[in-house]
Amino acid sequence: MIIFMGLAGSGKSTMGQLLAAHLQCPWISTGHLLRSHMDKDTQKQMLRGEIISDEKTLTVLDEEFRRIGAHQKQFILDGTPRTMRQAQWLVNKDQTGELKITAVVHLVIDETKARERLLKRQRPDDHEQAIIERFSEYEKSIKPIVKYLTAEGYKVRDINADQKPQAVEEDIEQALGL
Repeated sequence: MIIFMGLAGSGKSTMGQLLAAHLQCPWISTGHLLRSHMDKDTQKQMLRGEIISDEKTLTVLDEEFRRIGAHQKQFILDGTPRTMRQAQWLVNKDQTGELKITAVVHLVIDETKARERLLKRQRPDDHEQAIIERFSEYEKSIKPIVKYLTAEGYKVRDINADQKPQAVEEDIEQALGL
């Protein structure tokens, strides 16, 4: 499993899909999974830019991991972990052989550039207040998770996501030795 992490708008989904196509492996977007499995309350939470509970997220991911046979194949994970509990859950699954974390790609981008990208997407959960919430969540949760994964012995590859998509894609492939 190659984990894609970064600020909202850094290009995790775009780069994750490109890498999945290159490796011919599944791409799992936690956001897409949650949007397709959510009730009205969860929809409202996502529209406000709030994080969905670990219980809901991990249940949906566990089902998807079983569906694709995650223990025996490479895949791209986009949008998780977003909490320390999710990170610990993934590390535990790696340590027990339920899946294999082969790389962590951390897309690093300037907030102004990320905001521009998010507003251009025109998704219902990409409005100013939700963006502010997601940027705050990145500082409070994602950066400590990156440090945790590094401390657990995973090599986190920081990639400059301010560049044009083709350059970012090339940097990712080079960092992963592809």
